[in-house]
Amino acid sequence: MLSSIVASVQFKPKPGNVDQNINVARQMCFEAAAKGAKLIVLPEMCTSGNEFKNRRDATLCSQDKKGYQTQAFQPIAQKFKCDIVFGYPEFSDGELYNSAAVVGPEGLITNVRKHNLWGNDNFWAQSSDQLPPVALTSAGRLGVLISRDISNKFRESYAFYRPNQKFYQKGSVDTLAVLSNWDTEFGYPDTRWIDLSESTRSNIVVSNKVGSESKLKFRGGSCIIDRNKKIWTNGSSFEDSAVVGGIIVL
Repeated sequence: MLSSIVASVQFKPKPGNVDQNINVARQMCFEAAAKGAKLIVLPEMCTSGNEFKNRRDATLCSQDKKGYQTQAFQPIAQKFKCDIVFGYPEFSDGELYNSAAVVGPEGLITNVRKHNLWGNDNFWAQSSDQLPPVALTSAGRLGVLISRDISNKFRESYAFYRPNQKFYQKGSVDTLAVLSNWDTEFGYPDTRWIDLSESTRSNIVVSNKVGSESKLKFRGGSCIIDRNKKIWTNGSSFEDSAVVGGIIVL
């Protein structure tokens, strides 16, 4: 039976400071990869924060999906033969998206755009109706969801692509990367993360940021939930930067 070491990373991005955020993210990715992680998941909008109140500020922090932010992670992926998933503001054909890129040793593997906008997203981002992809990675068949896109209601909203079906059905992926700016008063792991693992019968790697932003407090809780319902929670019980590791069965 094949298995893989995976890791989720939590930290507090500094709003608008892309260079500093990338340096912090790269350092934590290097640590995770050096310890054997073959899939590393970073938080939603980790290169910029998500305090944008207008398109101008978001544009200043944005990039094309194959841009310099994506390129910054490739040397680590190449050195350790791993895959890295990170969240960033994407600029494409005059539109801005809350996006996530999957970077491997050869560069960009795939790109995902958020559909279910929430909070500050509505000041600057365009909702996407692209069907999220399945990428072949060292963690098996990988799907990517951004924050509240994990909801069943959202996944069912794509029924017009496949009548009476929803994407990321049970058995369609081995692992789901969930990138979050997730605030909750009910503790971690969030029950919706566990429900997602059960409904898709997949491993879930959740990365959530920490710290305060736009009057919301993010409490981390990054974790790995494997398809056998084992929950790897080291890093979940505190609100500081952390690398959370776990072993999943493919």
